[in-house]
Amino acid sequence: MQMGTWIKRSFFVCAVFAITWVMFIAYWSGSNHMPDGGDVLLYLLVLPACFLLAVWGIRKAKLSMASAAAAKTAAAAAQPAAATPAEPSHHPERLWTLAVAAGALRSPHGADAAALLEKLQAHEAKLELDPELTDGQGFPVLTGRIADVDAQTTAAEFMAWRGQHASAEQDDAYLPDEQQRTLALAADVARELGDRLMSHPFLDEYLQAQRHQKDAVGLPQLHLLALLPAAWSGEARMQAAQWLAQLVTLQGWPAEKITVLPAIAGEPAHPLLHLDRLIATSRDANTQQPSPYLATPYLAIVIAAQSNLGADTVQDWERSKQLLSGSSPSGKSPGEAAAGFILADATQAIALGAEDPVLLHRATLGRKNKSADEAGRVDGDLLTALAQAALRDAAVPADAVALLVTDGDHRAGRTEEIMKLGYAALPEIDLGSQCLKVGAECGSAGAATVLAALALAHAAAERAGEPALCVSNDDAHERAAIVLTRKNSHPNPITTTAEHSPEATAAQAATA
Repeated sequence: MQMGTWIKRSFFVCAVFAITWVMFIAYWSGSNHMPDGGDVLLYLLVLPACFLLAVWGIRKAKLSMASAAAAKTAAAAAQPAAATPAEPSHHPERLWTLAVAAGALRSPHGADAAALLEKLQAHEAKLELDPELTDGQGFPVLTGRIADVDAQTTAAEFMAWRGQHASAEQDDAYLPDEQQRTLALAADVARELGDRLMSHPFLDEYLQAQRHQKDAVGLPQLHLLALLPAAWSGEARMQAAQWLAQLVTLQGWPAEKITVLPAIAGEPAHPLLHLDRLIATSRDANTQQPSPYLATPYLAIVIAAQSNLGADTVQDWERSKQLLSGSSPSGKSPGEAAAGFILADATQAIALGAEDPVLLHRATLGRKNKSADEAGRVDGDLLTALAQAALRDAAVPADAVALLVTDGDHRAGRTEEIMKLGYAALPEIDLGSQCLKVGAECGSAGAATVLAALALAHAAAERAGEPALCVSNDDAHERAAIVLTRKNSHPNPITTTAEHSPEATAAQAATA
């Protein structure tokens, strides 16, 4: 043993005895106690010796446990290495896509996704003070209002249709302003997309064919999904969806060739989950080939619309401190929007004139345990994992993404989450020029804002031919990500097998 170790231990023993002697001598002096021989032996010799023995025993026990652990590790290392578990196999269904045959958008800054994209990239879009809506103190509210919405005429048309299709007890003559504006925006999108369907080459042949010959024409069934405000009753949303289907038939599409897909009332489903379900149900998993050209034709219309420009909404948001105001600078601004898409297999997309369509890939979704509106550090790990999983499903390398679009706004928590996503998953993205926040410039309009962000990503991918990533982080808990790519400019598949994080694996399992 080295001399230094002996010296250190000797000093320690001496210190223990010295401290013990000083303590008890001082105690006896202060209490006028004259110790006898037993006290001296017990307190000045036996007690410090027992303390030293206890220290020595604890040290020996630690060394013994460390030696046992080292021996166990060495024995395990000597055993033949077990086969490394293989990475969970990637579900083939996660590679499925649908082509975006057409898109439509209504926003406060334009009725076209390409025009809105240019305004946002040029920083020419901003919210305005609304002369019709004020907060509790009488100040105008910052909103995203769409001009020239003929809400009353649309409401009259809807009420006339509902009067013919609803029972007497269901027929309510009153529609709030927000509901009227929502229906008007949804109707505009439905008419525009319905007009695009008129270019289908089989439509005229189907309309002219005899009844018994129509099935042989090959005109696909059109699935219509309307994503309307969750605050509406399930019956009100279903009636509105059926009325939108009626508008499509007025454009010329056969009524028997439309199926209205109900969005279940009360189901907390994210808008991108609905789109993911359309992709998942567009083909048969047992007979599906990897090609985007499906054996069975598939055609769908998705419409989302919502207006939050109402006095009741402003009061509710202000009461819950969600409204952006002087007293609540971390709130959000009410807005309104409508967006829609025609989704199809590649064959139907080409039939509708989309020679090189943009592909909509599978969405990845998750839920944060902690609300993003709560005070404290913002955890961006979930959104980052979802974005990485969406890129992996689309076989798109991170450095190929040309634009990041989100439905979020300028609230600190949402901004910090996007910054963490950019740094961790998209290192090549310039968040100043290649990241668009729809909620910040157009206001918050629920599912319509999510689909408006998707419409911008679609416009960017269609124009530049480069992949675009759309993420949703406006909600306090729900998070989602989805990728859009141009079919004929699809990047080479990613060859590296990144480790699946628990969040991404759970998200993929939930949406597969």
